[in-house]
Amino acid sequence: MIDKCMDILKNQIHQYFKSIPDLNVTSNETVSVSPLVKEDGSIVIPKDHLGLTLINIEEEKIHKAQTAVHKTVDGQIMHMNPELKINLYILLASNFNTYATGLKFLSACISFFQSKNVFTAANTPDFEPKIDKIIVELHTMGLEQQNHLWGYLGAKYLPSICYKVRMLIVQEGLAQDQQPGISETSFEGMGITAEVNES
Repeated sequence: MIDKCMDILKNQIHQYFKSIPDLNVTSNETVSVSPLVKEDGSIVIPKDHLGLTLINIEEEKIHKAQTAVHKTVDGQIMHMNPELKINLYILLASNFNTYATGLKFLSACISFFQSKNVFTAANTPDFEPKIDKIIVELHTMGLEQQNHLWGYLGAKYLPSICYKVRMLIVQEGLAQDQQPGISETSFEGMGITAEVNES
């Protein structure tokens, strides 16, 4: 699912770049999903590309799912682990032959996410069916945080911007057990019958 999310964003950014005459995009690809560097520290991002790199994954705790019981269409009750909601932190780094051109493409990327920060099947062609929606938010890092990040990644700084992508929902749908639903309960000897609402 993470790979599909990254591909969606890569393709959408590239299509936006193609729509801007000032960028003069003639290639089939301007954004690459890739790590920043190889083991020897050399840059992996192709020349004249923006690199789209996953730098962190976190669990979404504020909207954490708690429901472990699910009702099927035929009235069966299934127990399965609650769905997992995750956020991604992505880095868009500019690796262009000229510094000014790199800044131009990075600025266009910022403009794109300002104009469209929610991606769904309704507004995005070839959207992944397993993904409900993608919400992209600017994630600002201070100079000290950036210094730690680039040092941790083992790369020399490139003009870049960080975004938080939320929320991907992971639900494998494997039931731990499945039982018939309860529709009626009788209290013998008391003459009481109670209907149980399963919804």
